[in-house]
Amino acid sequence: MWNMLINYCVTNVDHKQELKRREEAASRAGIVIEEKNWPPFFPIIYNDIAKDIPIHLQRMQYFAFATLLGLVACLLWNVIAVTAAWIKGEGVKIWFLAIIYFISGCPGAYVLWYRPLYRAMRTESALKFGWFFFFYLLHIGFCIFAAVGPPIIFKGKSLTGILPAIDVIGDHLLIGVFYFIGFGLFCLESLLSVWVIQQVYMYFRGSGKAAEMKREAARGAMRAAL
Repeated sequence: MWNMLINYCVTNVDHKQELKRREEAASRAGIVIEEKNWPPFFPIIYNDIAKDIPIHLQRMQYFAFATLLGLVACLLWNVIAVTAAWIKGEGVKIWFLAIIYFISGCPGAYVLWYRPLYRAMRTESALKFGWFFFFYLLHIGFCIFAAVGPPIIFKGKSLTGILPAIDVIGDHLLIGVFYFIGFGLFCLESLLSVWVIQQVYMYFRGSGKAAEMKREAARGAMRAAL
């Protein structure tokens, strides 16, 4: 029994030493190991702004992270409001759309624009900035569209915009209040997102990354032509 315990301890120590050697080798090679650390009670993503992002860029990154969390809050409230509308007889199709917005929008935002900005801030990559600008503009467009809620798909009631809120409040006061709260959340998200993209763009232009991105695009086009 003592032999088994000793062998287990030795094996465990060797395993930890091997992991440490791999981490050091990866660090020397410039490979960043990202272990999920957020949220602390149930880590699903990696996010360590204070450690990875230069101090003069951390404020922008924190605000960008706030817009990511804001989008999650908007889409979650949208599900709650649309669920209430469905219960009151508005139809199950709008509920399915609200669920689709949530389960695709939250991870999609993280992958498509938050992580590219995080890596752009950390590595000063001009192309990462370009990727962020493209998808963040789509994010802002969606938030503005959701805040309006035009009657395009199922009378627009799958999104808690101002138009469906006005339409619903006449029949169901409480549901209308839910929709108006959702409208307010999407408005706040839109305004904060516009401010974030302005700040990032000002830094992008001021740091010379715009010219660098043009040069990289020109080199890429030349390689493709050759």
